[in-house]
Amino acid sequence: MDPESAIMDASDRKLPFDVRTATVTTLYGLLQAGQTTVVEIVEAYLAQIERHNKAGLGLRAIISTAPRQTVLSWAEKLDCERRNGKVRSALHGIPIVVKDAIVTSKALGMPTTAGATVFDKTYGKKNAEVIDSLLQSGLVILGKASMTEFCGLKAQCMTAGWSAINGLTQSAYIPGGFREDDIFIGRSGPGGSSSGSAVGVSAGFAPLSLGTETSGSICMPANRAGLYSLKVTGGTISTEGLFTLSRDFDGLGGMAKSPEDLGLLINLLNGTHNSDAQSLKWEDISVGFVDPIVWNAFQFQKTRDEVVEKQILDGYEWAKSQITQRGAKVVYPIRLPAMEDLRYDGKSVNHSVSFFEFPEQFRKFCALLEDPEVRSVQELIDFNNNNAARAMPKPHTDQTDLIQTLKSSMTSETVAAAKAHGRRLAGSQGIDIALIENEIDMIIGPGDCSICAVAALVGYPTAMVPLGRLEGPRGMGQPQGLMIVGGTRGESKILDFMKLWERVIGPWRIPPLLQTE
Repeated sequence: MDPESAIMDASDRKLPFDVRTATVTTLYGLLQAGQTTVVEIVEAYLAQIERHNKAGLGLRAIISTAPRQTVLSWAEKLDCERRNGKVRSALHGIPIVVKDAIVTSKALGMPTTAGATVFDKTYGKKNAEVIDSLLQSGLVILGKASMTEFCGLKAQCMTAGWSAINGLTQSAYIPGGFREDDIFIGRSGPGGSSSGSAVGVSAGFAPLSLGTETSGSICMPANRAGLYSLKVTGGTISTEGLFTLSRDFDGLGGMAKSPEDLGLLINLLNGTHNSDAQSLKWEDISVGFVDPIVWNAFQFQKTRDEVVEKQILDGYEWAKSQITQRGAKVVYPIRLPAMEDLRYDGKSVNHSVSFFEFPEQFRKFCALLEDPEVRSVQELIDFNNNNAARAMPKPHTDQTDLIQTLKSSMTSETVAAAKAHGRRLAGSQGIDIALIENEIDMIIGPGDCSICAVAALVGYPTAMVPLGRLEGPRGMGQPQGLMIVGGTRGESKILDFMKLWERVIGPWRIPPLLQTE
């Protein structure tokens, strides 16, 4: 059947799912029971994108969507396969959005921009390896999610979630959106740099998303969107075909409304064991909590607010007590190397190394694209200067960070020494020793804390689980969560914890701004 005809045939019936709340497991069950089709599911999510991406709430979570005929033809092919007894995976027919830092070929009909206008019509020579893995497993790539332009490495204090090509992504939780007087990563914003990947899932644009992270770029937006997220251990998923800031710090991860859904995606990506939720027991979980004050639980406030800070601390203590009462081993406080000690030669290792490596990483990214207009950072800077109205529009009319990447004082030798310093203090003398000496599986901190920066230096998994919402004039209803870091290949145990945690806080709840639909 022609996919457009299939939509017309189904247009008058009430769908057996709600895109705002539907999980992968719900959709998969409906598909297996013949109660819906992939075509029907895709059409419903495309309609939600059209309803609130540029129109409606104006969330601007998606930079580009797949051409309608292309994506519906793929959906019909997947329906045909299921009718003939072929189901590629537990994600067969499930929609997903992917961060626009992940290269896609022209066959998918979506450029790869990294948020920059210079690439607004530029396609990949081929798909990133992870994109081909998604397609081979039967997922439907609906769109490219918005992001902080160049993952934030363009201008100092660029608003998280802003890009020249798509403007500012807005949270589905904050009435009125980002406050102009807020700080660049303040609570009224979506967090970054994988902003659209988080907002897209929370707004019902897709049940799953992929993001990339150097340090906090998946978990921070997931925290602001009330989602479960997991950046996997470095090196366990190919980063071929990604826009990255550095050779070693960047990685892939996913976001979802439920830990079961997230586990299915992570299993597909790197083979992480996905336990049966019903078989899990709190007694098999051992966690440590860091001191929330030491680890900057309040770092993204423009001004101190005692009411908000009390909510954060109360929520954190409540989570700790709930986990303890249910029988898990809980250790407090867990000590990790201070952020100041992780510096090398007085500078952030992540920041200084990324600035040194970025010109080469950018050159490699451009080599993945068909006939890009620029091929080096200097050419990019020149393009932006010559096309300032569209390449550097207000409020971010400069490119100071890009310019600084060409002025790094580091050498290959000092970069190697800085990385070794970071790996040693964050790894063997940091997270590793904390896990071993305290006999715990993972370390937990407040949603906006800094422990993700420690994990980034050694490539360890970083995760987020939802906790609640901040109320009051400065809380604005923004979700807050718990940040988690584990040891190398610690994803499976983190997912186990997530599934148990969901029993405590319950299923996904629709953001208030979307509840009136």
